[in-house]
Amino acid sequence: MAKKSIGIMPLLQILVALLLLTFGIDGITGYNSTGSELMRTVNSTLGGSNNVLPLIFAIIEIAVGALLIAEFFMPVATRFVFIGMIVVCVVWILSIILNFITSHFLEPNFISWLRELSIQLVLLVCFWQVGLSKQ
Repeated sequence: MAKKSIGIMPLLQILVALLLLTFGIDGITGYNSTGSELMRTVNSTLGGSNNVLPLIFAIIEIAVGALLIAEFFMPVATRFVFIGMIVVCVVWILSIILNFITSHFLEPNFISWLRELSIQLVLLVCFWQVGLSKQ
């Protein structure tokens, strides 16, 4: 009898969904969260108020995270999930550029900056991979 194994993509999809849901809830409930600080940087650079953009991104994170989870329990059009993941990637790239390049370049020191940037880039690659799997 052959063993049935679970592929890596469903596991990655669940983890990304949980991450997005957590970041989204934290973005709505915790104004001083890391995600909110990143988005406040983006928003202030674009000349907006400090409250709107983090809230919009938190809502996007919750919506896309919920779509990723819902896909396991009911039919969901994969194009919606794909578009949602592309939106998440675009906003994530924008926040990386504004927070790590234009605002806090090499701060507080190179190693700390590189560590935080690397974490954000690994997350971006995970988001991108889940998005590509829905294409």
